[in-house]
Amino acid sequence: MQFLTDEGAIPTPEEEETREQVIRELKKIVTDWVKTVACQERVPPRRVTATVLTYGSYTLGAHGPESDIDALCVGPCIANLPAINTSSPQYLRRLDSRSWKSLSGVRVNEQIVQLVPDQEKFQVLLRCIKLWARRRGLHCHLLGFFAGIHLAILAAYVCQRFPNATANGLFTMFFEIFAHWPWHIPVDLHGQQTNCTRSDGCLMPIVMPCSPPELCASNMTEGTFRKIREELMRGFVLTKDLGSHDFEWAWIFEPFPYSTTYEQFLRIALCAPTSEELHDWSGWVKSRFPYLILKLEDNGIECDPNSSQEVDHTVVKPNIVYHWGLIPQSDTLLDTSSLKEDFMKYVINDVYGKVKCTDSELTLSLVGASELPKSMYNDSFYSRHLHQYGVGYQAAADCWSTIG
Repeated sequence: MQFLTDEGAIPTPEEEETREQVIRELKKIVTDWVKTVACQERVPPRRVTATVLTYGSYTLGAHGPESDIDALCVGPCIANLPAINTSSPQYLRRLDSRSWKSLSGVRVNEQIVQLVPDQEKFQVLLRCIKLWARRRGLHCHLLGFFAGIHLAILAAYVCQRFPNATANGLFTMFFEIFAHWPWHIPVDLHGQQTNCTRSDGCLMPIVMPCSPPELCASNMTEGTFRKIREELMRGFVLTKDLGSHDFEWAWIFEPFPYSTTYEQFLRIALCAPTSEELHDWSGWVKSRFPYLILKLEDNGIECDPNSSQEVDHTVVKPNIVYHWGLIPQSDTLLDTSSLKEDFMKYVINDVYGKVKCTDSELTLSLVGASELPKSMYNDSFYSRHLHQYGVGYQAAADCWSTIG
């Protein structure tokens, strides 16, 4: 726990109080709202109530200082909400499909809490896994990597298998198990035969522990799946024999060395007239990033999409810049003009997208490692001295050309 605290992975008491206050305020807003609805509909207030249910890392007790709070507002269309039982089949049968999907996060959380043998060890393990995933560039669902629910289920699985292990032992076993996992078999916390089998395009099937069982949603591609497996193997190699070398746990959490791993990067620049418009524009474009990743792979280029955001201070307008490492599978001709044209058609394929891009801009270009911002360079102990333990992509030399 001290290591996690030193790494800034655990919120301070003041930050925790802020979150609790936000939830209290949200519940008050919802309560006031439902009273207003009751008056408008001429329904006795005692017959319609509402509540706010939290889920995700916050409810699991594994959130960090920068984590958001996943919250679900259950409104007056469901009667007698204080008696809600999200694990009751009789209750769930009364829900429409939209409400069913909305409650899935809450139901999965409840199941995970019930299935792990030691809540405190689970929370420590999940915090460690999330910190590792963020540092190694693996924690962004939209970019084809892990979502929080994936990591929570994997952590719970390890805790189930080794109920008496220490937190360090659980973290070591996480790498040992999943670096060698046969991914044609889904990870399932119930440990029984399930009809929930790997579907086409699901590269890392993880079953949500709810009834009926269903696979976690995933945007994973061949390229991002490859990086996840390589990073799991790196963790296994570093931790498999802790007494054989001068091991330090900090090595596991070294930031991924993008600048020295790839020779070429796709630079994605977004800008808008105001910060508020940029926030909306970037959120909309990021929701379309899975399409862009697949288009690159269709053109014979796997990529490592870095989720960190940079700012180009030479541009006057508010802007955000991303740099994705590119891994060509052969001699590759990347036409960035054609790629942008194709991607923009997808971005503005409905009225909402057209409105968003009215005064906003998107630019795609190829840049070399030497053109990256200084913030993407890290002179880490791992990258300088531990190459024998490294597992990662090696960009092909002298196979790049570009037009556009």
